Amino acid sequence: MDVIDRLFDNYIIQHRHYLLQFPGGYYRTVSGGINPLRRYHLEYHLEGKSAVGTFAGQYFTKLITFDVDFEDADFAKWVTYKLAATLDAAGIRTYLTSFSGSKGYHLDICLADAIAVKNARRFFDFIVTGADLTEVQGGQIEYRPSGMQGVKLPLGYHQKTGAYCGFCTVEDGLRIMGPEESHAYFLAAKKTEAALILDTIAGGDGAYSERDAADMEEAIGRHRPLETYEQSESYTLSRAAERYNVGLTGPGQRHKSFLLLARLFNHNGVDRAEARAAIAEWFAWQNPDYYDSSREFCAKDLAECVDYVYDRDLTLVAQQKDITVTFSEIDEIMRKCPQKNQKALAYAILVHSKRWADPGGTFYMTYTQMASASGMDERTARRQVDKLKKAEVIEIVRRDQRKRGTFLKKPNVYRMLLDYDEDSGVFEVTEEADFVACLTHFYDRDQLRRTLPRKQFESLIGAVNTDNTAYPIILKDKNNHL
Repeated sequence: MDVIDRLFDNYIIQHRHYLLQFPGGYYRTVSGGINPLRRYHLEYHLEGKSAVGTFAGQYFTKLITFDVDFEDADFAKWVTYKLAATLDAAGIRTYLTSFSGSKGYHLDICLADAIAVKNARRFFDFIVTGADLTEVQGGQIEYRPSGMQGVKLPLGYHQKTGAYCGFCTVEDGLRIMGPEESHAYFLAAKKTEAALILDTIAGGDGAYSERDAADMEEAIGRHRPLETYEQSESYTLSRAAERYNVGLTGPGQRHKSFLLLARLFNHNGVDRAEARAAIAEWFAWQNPDYYDSSREFCAKDLAECVDYVYDRDLTLVAQQKDITVTFSEIDEIMRKCPQKNQKALAYAILVHSKRWADPGGTFYMTYTQMASASGMDERTARRQVDKLKKAEVIEIVRRDQRKRGTFLKKPNVYRMLLDYDEDSGVFEVTEEADFVACLTHFYDRDQLRRTLPRKQFESLIGAVNTDNTAYPIILKDKNNHL
């Protein structure tokens, strides 16, 4: 394993969202997966042409970084000594210390197995408190990386100061090693057993294998929110019903009304042809002063609007509805779904259930929707449904029921069987940003990074859709505190 492979193995957990620092200190954030982090990026990093930084994942982490940043260089050293001594006293002696290139140091704990991010944060706070460094002046000690704030990798060059970010040790007075010495030191370094971290904070949710953690984060990253999740007030049942009963109230409403009424009929299970006929009948009694187009053009527009809505299975919502996903649900998916496609589909169905389940917990979801939301083909989604049923992730309440008078089948009805435990940490979905923001503006203090082996990463890239939007997930604890 060379130095680049080791960097991927120890540090690179979020491949789709990363930082690049260019000469002069300018930072650029790369998001979305169109240009994922590649081997050549790290080659440039080692050569000093640019510097690479990484962000967190969402649920699991294999890296805990203490980012020491103080104006006074001697004080920064003193703080680093204190942290190192506290880690040693806690039985953690396999951490890596490197110069940040500017005003401090990074103490990195690279874990052999993944742990829950909440446990990583608890350990960070435990060490900082144990070192009596919670109220130091003149700088700060920060938990890195998070979904909003990245951390630079070691073994590169700070693009503003030009300083080399080599490794150093307390025993050697934090003398910064050169590239050759740093590389040899890094290749000989060992990871920290996750059990040591969990034992220090008296338990937690346990450790997860690298592959399971990587697959779960990949499942979340490839999730594609469906257009049916649109919650705009423009598409509520009350608005659609009013438009159907009152009709056009002014010019410029025809096209949007066609779309709105098509959603209304699709929401109520009306067939496409019947919906087209009903909207045409509705349009016949509208005031012609409110539109200028010919009847032929309007008929064509109506048909296209109905097809657009039905092809995408767009419906309506009765009211604004928040979505919460707990860590306990994610943990059950991790433990019950051994394959990454199972994780991806389980997560997609879970999010869908949060939107559409009735008070009894049942909901419809078509195979087409499953395929679209999980980033897999429909045939694969069909196969995985039975596996999720067998794993007791979902219950199939009703299956293969035909629509009356036709050979068409209604969508299956499901119920989620995952444990919803608010005490494990609640993720509340809001409407303030797109899907990229969901990944990059996640709750700052309870983050998790995953390590995705390079070969596995290369095999998975390509399933990312960056044009879809969704609701960002914001973490709150059981007391509703950010």
